[in-house]
Amino acid sequence: MITTQVNIYPNPFSTTLSMEVVVETNAAAIVRMLDHEQKIIKMMSWNLKRGSNKTSLNDLESLPAGAYFLDIKNMDGENLFNTRLVKI
Repeated sequence: MITTQVNIYPNPFSTTLSMEVVVETNAAAIVRMLDHEQKIIKMMSWNLKRGSNKTSLNDLESLPAGAYFLDIKNMDGENLFNTRLVKI
């Protein structure tokens, strides 16, 4: 799977994170959200279709304010994308 574009917004976030990923071929991926101690707090599988794919992580209002990390991995565990997020 070749990822050509990833957009995660808004950043900073309060209740929901929207994600858009553009890929060249169909593939399965894992999206993980981690806290500052690298503990997984949200995880989901995502079946990506060739082209643009959109989804969101909801119900984030209960998370404490601070820094978080989000990564997208392929099914082999290879890191395709990672970013730092701020919860307000």
